[in-house]
Amino acid sequence: MDAGDSPLLKFAADLRSLRDKAGGYSYRQLGARAHYSATTLSDAAGGRKLPTLAVTLAYVRACEGDVAEWEDRWHRVAAEVLPTPQPAAGEGHPPYAGLAAYGTEDAEWFFGREHVLEDLESRIATRRFVAVFGASGAGKSSLLRAGLVPRRTDRTTVTTPSQCDFTAGDLDHDLLIVDQFEEIFTLCPDPDQRESFIDALLTAECQVVVGVRADFYGHCAQYPDLVKAITDGQLLLGPMGPEELRQVIMQPAIKANCTVETALVSRLIADATGQAGVLPLLSHALLETWRRRRGTTLTLAGYEAAGGIQHAIAQTAERTFTSLERQQRVLARQVFLRLTALGDGTEDTKRRLPRAELDHDVDVDVVLDRLAHARLLTLDRDTVEISHEALIRSWPRLRNWLSTDRDGLRTMRRLTEAAATWDALDRDPDALYRGSRLDTALEWTSRDGVRTSVTERDFLKASQDARDEERKRDHRQTRRLRQLVALLLVLLLFAGSAVVLAIRAQKQAAQERNLSVARLVANEAQSKRATDRRLANHLIIAAYQLSRTDDLRDQVLSFHAATSRDMVSRSVYPTGTTGPDGTALPNARVPFPADDHVYKRLGGYLTPRNTVTSVAVTPGQQAFATTAESPDARIWDITDARNPVLAHTFTEPLIHAVLSPNGQTLVTVESPALIRIWDASNPYEPVLRSTITRHDRAVNAIAFSPDKGDTLITIDNQSTVRLFDIADPSAPHQIGKLDDGQDVTTAAITQDGSTLAVAGRSGTIRLWDLRANPWDPTRLSTLDAHQDRVTTLGFRRDGTALASVGKDSTVRMWDLASKQSPTQRGRISGNTDNIYAVSFGDAPDWVTTANSDGTTRSWEFNLDLAIANMCETAGQPLTPEEWRRNFNGIAYHPPCS
Repeated sequence: MDAGDSPLLKFAADLRSLRDKAGGYSYRQLGARAHYSATTLSDAAGGRKLPTLAVTLAYVRACEGDVAEWEDRWHRVAAEVLPTPQPAAGEGHPPYAGLAAYGTEDAEWFFGREHVLEDLESRIATRRFVAVFGASGAGKSSLLRAGLVPRRTDRTTVTTPSQCDFTAGDLDHDLLIVDQFEEIFTLCPDPDQRESFIDALLTAECQVVVGVRADFYGHCAQYPDLVKAITDGQLLLGPMGPEELRQVIMQPAIKANCTVETALVSRLIADATGQAGVLPLLSHALLETWRRRRGTTLTLAGYEAAGGIQHAIAQTAERTFTSLERQQRVLARQVFLRLTALGDGTEDTKRRLPRAELDHDVDVDVVLDRLAHARLLTLDRDTVEISHEALIRSWPRLRNWLSTDRDGLRTMRRLTEAAATWDALDRDPDALYRGSRLDTALEWTSRDGVRTSVTERDFLKASQDARDEERKRDHRQTRRLRQLVALLLVLLLFAGSAVVLAIRAQKQAAQERNLSVARLVANEAQSKRATDRRLANHLIIAAYQLSRTDDLRDQVLSFHAATSRDMVSRSVYPTGTTGPDGTALPNARVPFPADDHVYKRLGGYLTPRNTVTSVAVTPGQQAFATTAESPDARIWDITDARNPVLAHTFTEPLIHAVLSPNGQTLVTVESPALIRIWDASNPYEPVLRSTITRHDRAVNAIAFSPDKGDTLITIDNQSTVRLFDIADPSAPHQIGKLDDGQDVTTAAITQDGSTLAVAGRSGTIRLWDLRANPWDPTRLSTLDAHQDRVTTLGFRRDGTALASVGKDSTVRMWDLASKQSPTQRGRISGNTDNIYAVSFGDAPDWVTTANSDGTTRSWEFNLDLAIANMCETAGQPLTPEEWRRNFNGIAYHPPCS
């Protein structure tokens, strides 16, 4: 059988497919599992009619299918294929109200709340103000209208806040019942009007009973007088018990001369007991079951066909909605959205809509009539409203509409209210939309499926026209203003140009004057260095502060270096050296004056003809130095600098002898091109580990990498630079080579091995990138560094700065934040003779150089620290007379003050 397009045939085909997936049971086998006859199960999958829900679920269980999924699907198919029962002519008043609340005219059909009514009447007898709280669907409106009103013999009136326009209205009654009191919070936008309405009820001379949804209890608590009134006068309406439910089910049927199957009663009580807000669902399910009755009997089969408590409303709403034509369904969607007030922290509620808010259109009238006939809407003479809020909770399609675009729905509500206000004010132009509110409303109305009323369309059209007119007016005013501004700008341009030129000339003159004065003062400071160091220091600092140029900065650094040029270090340990336990050893940061000659010249305690070529500290915190002077080369134990001890003498002539930074490895150069690598862990007895013979030309210089000395750099007399990995001294191997065609006399490599710096007699420094290919490095940049030969180079530990020493008597620091564009951070002039090594100290701007006479020297490139040290040394600041003498015409502002 072809499933075709029919929902019923597709449903049957899927049942057969489910049986096949379960193992292809025969209907006899399936019947034994489902406890139904094989014929019944075969008919269920035959597609000729929709099986009952019970048969469907038994079939699914036998095939081990998803029961909940198939139950939901059965209800959807039933809504499409089962015809809507039409009441027979002359069959009388339905015994159940469906979604609508029981009114005073339905009192004879209202059952199940006798005990609650007696409790309510007793409260009214002793109190002037009583509030009935209950969840939506608990039966508050029915209790008040069909239960309480018929029992009263005095003048009793029932109203809602929206029916009396949020005013207390006529209070000349014995009892005023205000149903749906929560409308004062959901539909009244004016806080003052809301408070006036509540005050009128609380001060009325008549008795007052209000019905309030329980989720608005917190809203009531915002009004102290209302809280006081209801503290002892409130009745909480909860769910019905089984016996009350039995009365609701049985008594109306008996009154209508009908009977209810016992199985149906049991099922209804089981489905409804303990469920909050279930009464409208129950009433609607009973109404739909009554319409499907068999004779005068309400059956369980009819109840299931109606969808039961959980699905009856949704089934009715969906069937009614899908029966409409396409354009009518669009109108129905707009009607339901307009009839719903969006909750803010509470559930969405129904909203009574003036009929005038909907267009007078034939299709609109048809939609309202069809929905009212299905008891989904309640129509009065001038208003429309949803029959019960249970429809909002129970109809998935409506819930989806409300959740899809809540911001859009709020835009629609604001537009409706604004259009109504505009129309009520005789279409006052001041009430029109403007700015972002108009843009938001127009954007919303342009969406598919959005339909507005005639009044709303007129309102938006008038708002657009007003905006266009304002824009034209603004455009005219703007054009005139621009013409005026253009004229003023021309005038201002001439005046401003003159002022700018004058200010610029004045500023330029001041800068040139300051620079001229600063350089004259700097020259004066140079002449005073030998005779009055205090005055010289003050003058050079003041000159720099007056004109902060690079050359004056370098002069300040040089003055500072000259001030401390006779300060040498107590220890020969290189800066930053640590012992085996990681603690720092004494370094060159501790200065001593020049007359402390014990520490000034290490070479003086060796031999006059020996020069120090390297100093290293072992992990055991012993210090050793190498000296080389033809024909001798020696290793000295200088742990006690006062009494150096000869550790080892090389019998063969050496050209170079250099210890690694940690003192564990010694490299010597014999003959022009023979390099030997020694294990110097015992400097008293160095052990030869390997020999490098790959140089075909004489080696002029060697150097270690700054970490543990795992990389060896060699430079031959043709300026070829080679890199060797000597982490294993017994197996050295070449890892890179550079021959850039220029003179190279010194080189340095970063700690991570990524960058190589080389320099020579020309004074230029070249930076090379070794990361991609150390055999073919990539040039990063070239620095015009010194005016004479560069003698040594050293990188900061993190590779972000480079120090260079030249024969031009300068030590310079270069900022390598960008290795493609290095910049000079400072230049210090001083004696650089016989310096064989340079390195960075503990501070990032502090450089230490090592001299062949065994001394070390610090070079401070931190300008602020240099100035602070000079101020501390110089003592009293410049006097006004000294200032006037050197800075005539410039305001007194001496440094170090």
